[in-house]
Amino acid sequence: MNRSDFTRKHALALATIGLAPLAALGTLSLPAKGADYGPPVPAPPPAYDMVDFASGWYVRGDVAYAQETFPKIAPSFAADPSEPPIILPGTVVNALQSVLNSYSAGAGMGYKVNNWFRTDLVLDYRSEVQAGLIGASVTDPFCITDIIPNPVQGPTFGLPVAAGWANCTPHLNTDIHRWDLLANAYIDIGTWQGFTPYVGAGAGVAWARIKQSANWYQDNGIPYQVSTGGFFFDYDRSLGTMTYNFAWALMAGVSVAVMEHVQVDVGYRYLNLGTLSGTSATGTSVTQRITANEVRVGLRYTID
Repeated sequence: MNRSDFTRKHALALATIGLAPLAALGTLSLPAKGADYGPPVPAPPPAYDMVDFASGWYVRGDVAYAQETFPKIAPSFAADPSEPPIILPGTVVNALQSVLNSYSAGAGMGYKVNNWFRTDLVLDYRSEVQAGLIGASVTDPFCITDIIPNPVQGPTFGLPVAAGWANCTPHLNTDIHRWDLLANAYIDIGTWQGFTPYVGAGAGVAWARIKQSANWYQDNGIPYQVSTGGFFFDYDRSLGTMTYNFAWALMAGVSVAVMEHVQVDVGYRYLNLGTLSGTSATGTSVTQRITANEVRVGLRYTID
């Protein structure tokens, strides 16, 4: 190897060694092309299924016509033993049942568990049952219209005596107001062209407020309420009682989707409302069971 070749090779090696730091510096300071465009983008948060609180809940309203095997009732009366002219009312239940045409209206709220099963709670008010009669008239000296001092000496000295009186007649009335509250469960059999047949059953409580009254009238039609000689005579009386019974029902029908969230419900319901107790026309104790065959129409609105 001659001197000139040695000189060229060593010069090239020295140049390479001198440029190496600059190349390394350029590599660190210059951005990478085609691989790094800035800081990394954070990953999106995990997705959670949103739960709609109202999903599956619905409200409903219903009206119904019913034929009830309701016992024939009439207000009876019995004299207060302390004051014979005062009549106390009491319900008479005849031995034979009659068919009572009645109506009801109700409202409730429910939950559809799935496409096959739903439940609801419904409160119904049933039409009032009334009975009335006019009792036998009583005559003197019970319906006193005037009194005077007692002129007779002796044990009754100073006690007033009747100086005038009127014939009086009691008008007796019984009013029964009724409600029932049932928890129900239904099986929706399936849906075809928007029609969903179903069957169901329910159980709950039925209660009634029985109000009875006896109001006295004179022969001229004026209520008997007389104030005379410092005494006031009024034989009107009333009383109220509440009765509670276990009730249950069986039902079947079909619901029809008429618009979004709205369904019309048409069905039949057999309803057992418990018993009513009273006195028969012969004076013996009688208990009658009240049942109803209903045709119901209602609306359900799904809260979604």
